[in-house]
Amino acid sequence: MKTKNLVYLLSLLAFLSFGIIACNSGEKETDENTETTQAVKHFRHILFSETAFDGINGAHEISADQAKNINNYKFTYDEKNRPVSIEFCRDSILLDYSSTGAAKITFDYTDSTETRLYFDKDNQPKVVNGEVFKSVFSTDATGMRTGLKFFDKEGNQIENRNKIASYTWSKLPDGMVKENRYNMAGEEVVMNEFCPFYELRFTYDDRGFVQRMANYQADTLYNCTAENCGDIGVSYFSFDISDKGDLQKFTVYNTVGQLSNLYWGWAKFENKFDENGYVTERAFWDQDDEYLAGKSVPVRQIKYDEHGAKIEEVLMDGERNVINDPNNGIAIFEYKYDEQGHPTDTIRYDKERVVIAPKNTTAAM
Repeated sequence: MKTKNLVYLLSLLAFLSFGIIACNSGEKETDENTETTQAVKHFRHILFSETAFDGINGAHEISADQAKNINNYKFTYDEKNRPVSIEFCRDSILLDYSSTGAAKITFDYTDSTETRLYFDKDNQPKVVNGEVFKSVFSTDATGMRTGLKFFDKEGNQIENRNKIASYTWSKLPDGMVKENRYNMAGEEVVMNEFCPFYELRFTYDDRGFVQRMANYQADTLYNCTAENCGDIGVSYFSFDISDKGDLQKFTVYNTVGQLSNLYWGWAKFENKFDENGYVTERAFWDQDDEYLAGKSVPVRQIKYDEHGAKIEEVLMDGERNVINDPNNGIAIFEYKYDEQGHPTDTIRYDKERVVIAPKNTTAAM
């Protein structure tokens, strides 16, 4: 398994961690310009999802008082319970390691569009997902997202880092949501180079949580057999999400329900959580339902400080013995922050806790 590519996927999963949670209460803020009252809520996490169709929603709500000392996603809503801004912050300090890819996102709505702009920790405009400065969703009369396009700072439509210029979504008679993606030439393109899937269909449970992401071709469930889809093909992903919105298990199957490896050599991972929804352990298995082996790291355990910031990640084998990553010799990552919560340093150690110079190493996610 290639460490860089595993980091890419885990980052992508993090970036795409979205879902459906209704927001009906919370603190109130008054907009001095419009003299309207807006609801505000704070969440420790962003709900998992695999598609931008779902929107951005929070999980593990905390109080405004707790938010003064805990890293959180501050959601401000309009009178229709739609987010008008999402800020990753501690108290009033914006932080730049949000799972959304931006310290702050603002939303603007019309009868047929939802527009998002992105900002950094200094509250300055930034680009995300390549050179995307602005994302514009099309919506139908019910508010359902039906499409998405990306734009640069000059207002030109562009492709994101995965060569996607636009998405389309539609709800099928069986309740599944169909997703297709296109480049600037109008040609259908894959999800990304590591997950080379074209048409996707998403299934949701009664809670509104995504249950499955499946690959379809001509209305038929099919196996992706591209190079990055392992040796027996990949057909669908299954997601086990708790009532609190925690992704407990992510499993990859072929069309007959057999575990199937992705490009990184794993077919399943499981997360363990603390009471606040922070992942304390992530373990990986291959298509034989065995812990990853060879040059792969099967288990990672994570610790957090009182603010909810990750302070340590330890690499382990299936027996929970600390091991050095075969690719770079790193066994432990230690993360440092200043008093406001901004990252200041990452220290890397081997399993004997001897410092390893950062040259030619890749931080764990």
